[in-house]
Amino acid sequence: MKKEVLELREKMKENGIDVYFVPSGDYHSSEYVNDFFKAREFMSGLTGESGELIVNAEGAYLWTDGRYFLQAETQLSGSEIELMRMAEPGVPTVEEFLEDLAKKNGGYTLGFDGQIVNGARGEALKELLEPYGVTMKYDKDLVGEVWTNRPAIQPSKIYELSQDIVGLSADEKIAEIREIMRENRADYLLISDLMESAWLFNLRGADIDYTPVFFGYTLLSQDDVTLYVMDGALDEMPEDLSYVNLKKYDEIAGDLAKLPAGKTLWLDENTANYALCLNVAEGVTLQNRETPIAIMKAVKNDTEIDATLNAHVKDGIAMVNFIYWLKQNRGKIEMTELSTGDYLWNCRKEQGAFDLSFETISGYGPNGAIIHYAPTEETNAKVEPKSFLLVDSGGHYEDGTTDITRTIAMGPLTQEEKDDYTYVLKSHIAMATAVLTPDMNGIDLDRITRQPMRDAGLDFKHGLSHGIGHLLSVHEGPNILRRVPTPIQLLPGMIMSDEPGVYIDHKFGVRIENEVLLYQNELGNTAFQSITYCPYEPEAINVDLLSDEEIDWLNAYNMELRETLTPYLDEDVAKWLIDETKPISR
Repeated sequence: MKKEVLELREKMKENGIDVYFVPSGDYHSSEYVNDFFKAREFMSGLTGESGELIVNAEGAYLWTDGRYFLQAETQLSGSEIELMRMAEPGVPTVEEFLEDLAKKNGGYTLGFDGQIVNGARGEALKELLEPYGVTMKYDKDLVGEVWTNRPAIQPSKIYELSQDIVGLSADEKIAEIREIMRENRADYLLISDLMESAWLFNLRGADIDYTPVFFGYTLLSQDDVTLYVMDGALDEMPEDLSYVNLKKYDEIAGDLAKLPAGKTLWLDENTANYALCLNVAEGVTLQNRETPIAIMKAVKNDTEIDATLNAHVKDGIAMVNFIYWLKQNRGKIEMTELSTGDYLWNCRKEQGAFDLSFETISGYGPNGAIIHYAPTEETNAKVEPKSFLLVDSGGHYEDGTTDITRTIAMGPLTQEEKDDYTYVLKSHIAMATAVLTPDMNGIDLDRITRQPMRDAGLDFKHGLSHGIGHLLSVHEGPNILRRVPTPIQLLPGMIMSDEPGVYIDHKFGVRIENEVLLYQNELGNTAFQSITYCPYEPEAINVDLLSDEEIDWLNAYNMELRETLTPYLDEDVAKWLIDETKPISR
């Protein structure tokens, strides 16, 4: 068993804890986390944002989703930690596992850090397990006691965005939110989600990799607004935000404990942590639901849309230069997964990108079948002049955030590779051309998009789509279509991904991803406009599998791509792009 697990068990004994739960996340339920919060990764060895660990005297168990099955098999090898494949037949959820333990063994003591578990889940665990005599200790960060060289949080400096790219001032946003609060009879609004505070004030930071946000909370009432940040992050509010009270990050708990009885606090227990929720003063009524900011942030205004379109032109130039370099040098120079990712980052920096929007996935051949594979020095595969290189990447520019996947032919392809690529392309086009009537939602879009692949006996174990933030998280809700879709309302102004894929274990992977802008068509229905500018892979398309309508869509996309990007490309690259995107026919 891993040394870290054995040391954790000793701490559990010292604290009278029988079962210890280590989820992923931070105090704000962020997807990507500061190194300080990578407790589950430290304990298990599994990198990536998805995973939950349970440790007891009998064993250690790691849950992760389908994106990470192959990666987890490799990274857990030799650790004696059992891989629990989420959503697979016969595999219990974490909650079912904990309940089964209680059914078999009676009451026990469950420990976890209540600042890492969100309020909704903490309360659900209590309701599920208390009837069996299970007690919970949620004030124990035992991983922190084992993790002796844990990285410290070093707060970044907070900065303000220009009105030229955000459109709405903080004053305008706060006024709209206060009106919604009045309509819902909420006296206070607690904002725990880091993206929401950043969006509200048009402020950004760099406390989390790939996400330009800062650690902070916001407490808003009809008369007051307070921002809580870490020491050194912001000495004083910008002049246009001088009415905002500025307090220390850890003062939020005390202020919640002092709220007047009889008042109502609106909060989202999916982002507010369990310990913080339990700190709210007695006599305060909680309204637990999604904050109004979630949907306001997801539906972009015209200024945000225009800025994002500019970012996509820059990103398209970077991607075309990257693919051109790959094609010109395949089989001529040594390439690896890491070196190709580095080259792409340099292409983006040349266009003004200041950060990646997530860790680049550059998976060659069999590694492309690992859905969220991230190459390391140990796994770094050589890119040969054959098969596919799957590259899922994105960047933050001064005007917006991008996310794109292209699967690139590095040489001769098998018929299976070509056919599977084409089936993925068909599903990709199905979403791009979908039209949703007002009575349709995310479930309908998921069904429409997956149908071409399902007709060929194919499917994928990840979500179809997610929202993309404006200089915020590249994975933005509430418009996220997960593997098991929910009836999420999709609204004009949202920007989302379109990313079907197919993954053949130990052989290759194909994923194709554009960003799409949702808009209302002339009939009042919701339609999709692709706003990503990058060629598909002509060497991989089996035209015989495409319908006439799909061919027409592809040719129209390529025409717009050429017209948009060729003025900004070097002559040789422009000529290559024109040839790469020439009209196709049967």
